[in-house]
Amino acid sequence: MAQHDIGAIEDFEIDRPTSAEAGETEIMVIRRGDTVLAMTHACPHYGLPLSGGHLDGDRLICPFHHACFDVSTGHQLEPPGKGDLRRYDVSVMDGRVIVEVPEGADPHPAPAHVRRGADARRVVIAGSGTAANACAFMLRDRGFEGEVEMISPDPALPYDRTLLSKAVLAGGDGPRPLTTVSQDALDARDIVLSEGRLASVDAEAGGITLAGGQTRDFDALLVATGGEAKRLDLPGADLPGVHTLRSRAEAEQIAEAAGGVRRAILVGGGFIGLEVALSLAKRDIEVHVVMREAVPLARIVGERIGRAIMAEHEEKGVVFHPEAGLSSLEGDGTLSGIRLRDGTTIDAELAILAVGVRPATAIEGLPTEENGAISVADDLSVPGLRGVWAAGDIALAPTPWGRVRIEHWRVAQQHGQRAARAILGERVASLGVPFFWTALARQYRYLGHAEGWDDIRFDGAPENGGDFTAYYIKDDRVMALMGAGRDAELAATHARMIREGGPLPA
Repeated sequence: MAQHDIGAIEDFEIDRPTSAEAGETEIMVIRRGDTVLAMTHACPHYGLPLSGGHLDGDRLICPFHHACFDVSTGHQLEPPGKGDLRRYDVSVMDGRVIVEVPEGADPHPAPAHVRRGADARRVVIAGSGTAANACAFMLRDRGFEGEVEMISPDPALPYDRTLLSKAVLAGGDGPRPLTTVSQDALDARDIVLSEGRLASVDAEAGGITLAGGQTRDFDALLVATGGEAKRLDLPGADLPGVHTLRSRAEAEQIAEAAGGVRRAILVGGGFIGLEVALSLAKRDIEVHVVMREAVPLARIVGERIGRAIMAEHEEKGVVFHPEAGLSSLEGDGTLSGIRLRDGTTIDAELAILAVGVRPATAIEGLPTEENGAISVADDLSVPGLRGVWAAGDIALAPTPWGRVRIEHWRVAQQHGQRAARAILGERVASLGVPFFWTALARQYRYLGHAEGWDDIRFDGAPENGGDFTAYYIKDDRVMALMGAGRDAELAATHARMIREGGPLPA
């Protein structure tokens, strides 16, 4: 085992994560008074550096996508990504810091599988998205020895849905793998992935029926069926050349169709639609965004930030048609263009409908809200249905921000992990603080949750690519923050929200 002198202990600031070179291995060093911790420098999510993260006690928050780790053990506390941080042995000799780095050591060891002994229980997970996958892996990580089966209509191995509107559509090989879990990883944990669509649930009998008539018994059922892309009830909406984006297969179809396209129409001004618009613009496609709103995203982030995002897109060549109603999609056998309600026509060979998603909960035996969501308790169990939990995009869950349904990758992983621990009978204090990111013309990060606000206070200006933080104030509380170029500040505020258990005093 190689030993490396990485410097004098006085060179390292107390409680400040710092990068260092141990031979050819880049590590992260945290000085704690007269002792020093050394561990993996790269976050297991996308491999980005953790040394710029925020340290709060033993909790380290990645500044990019807010995965959380316990630096005293290296254990990952919150998603995204999977894998602990390897801890390296450290000694301090004559004021010098000596680190031992084993050759070929995995920088992100899988959590130890603490076996609980034989278990005859069977857990069925409807879905194979990030909530489903997080639940399955957490069950094994926490020592569950019973059967685990994920059942999904999507035949693909679990993949990173956040990349569909970005790297996949931009064409070529992206910088990160799309598949997040290999078949070998599933096999190693004895997790079965089957193809099928959940049709009905009989909680009293402890059984489900799939759309093809197959049945499964369960002791615990997690419904994590995700969302379905909404379509438009308009003439021509089913023409070849008109697409929605929800699955890997759909993203690959759009990417292929875009190969010989001169102009594309994007219907909808939400986050996914705007990400798609930029991805296609990078391929030298003339992109037109048709939206009902005057300003994209104004309902979610406010008009000022929405206008700044709109301007950034226009600089990339994206053309907006605000407050425009779509009348029809036109073509003889295949899409050739669209017609707006004011009579304007736009020629195009490709159209993507990004008009939102609805919970995929058309399942007999499940109680749903008017919008299709499933209302759940603190532990994500479905009231009145013994042994049934719901997670991810479909779950309307109680939080310090009220009862909310949030459609994002990281929140879905939090749900899946919490549901797994609830299935095992563990008590977990909180669902955690909501956080999401979006890659538009630049990286924006959003912390907390605000469905409405009394005021938005700015530190910095979002216009012209400036660094800024926006504070969303409701009833004298900071409900949420959005920022660009302020990663350290948002990570520090995330730690405060964890300590306070929710929104902060304004």
